[in-house]
Amino acid sequence: MNKIGLIICHSSLKDNDVGPFAENVLQRLTGNTLFEIPAERLATVKTLKENYQTKLAKSINGSKLDIMYKNEAKSALIADLDDLALDISVQAKGDREKLATTGFVLVKEPEKGKEPPKPTNFKVEYGVNDGELIFSVQANKDARMYIFYFTPAPAASMDATTWQSVASTARKQQISGFKRGVEYACRCAYMSADRKPIFSDVLMVIAR
Repeated sequence: MNKIGLIICHSSLKDNDVGPFAENVLQRLTGNTLFEIPAERLATVKTLKENYQTKLAKSINGSKLDIMYKNEAKSALIADLDDLALDISVQAKGDREKLATTGFVLVKEPEKGKEPPKPTNFKVEYGVNDGELIFSVQANKDARMYIFYFTPAPAASMDATTWQSVASTARKQQISGFKRGVEYACRCAYMSADRKPIFSDVLMVIAR
């Protein structure tokens, strides 16, 4: 599926902005070799633009009928601009440098989430009941989720993604089911926006 890189709905343009916007698109696309746009198509945009500008001028201090004709002409021009923007987006295949040459408005790229640092103040404490451990870590605004990992020692693998884990949106999590007298390796991770876990150091604790 092709990425749509341009705003393809222009219904929010104000009456006085539609004509200049269309003219800028025409100027930027005329002779633009980055896209395959038939001359007839640009001629249609020009005709619709000129018709709209004529109707707009007549609607100023004009009758209700003049205003209706102006609105119809605006809708026709905007519909053609929307269709042209979509076609150009498909042709560009997400290439923003190409899209920037068109006169249309580029869709704002989503900001990449900031990667959180290594978790700090990671603790494992005993719960009220036997077999309970309370995992906690310093909260971090860039962490989308907190993941608490644990496995009986010695760990078969130091890759914590193979350990048992509990995910939480809170920085503190009580976990039960630990066997009395068994030593566990524990660690936590901040989950970044791109779903990459940022791990803490390993803590060792004997369940009771």
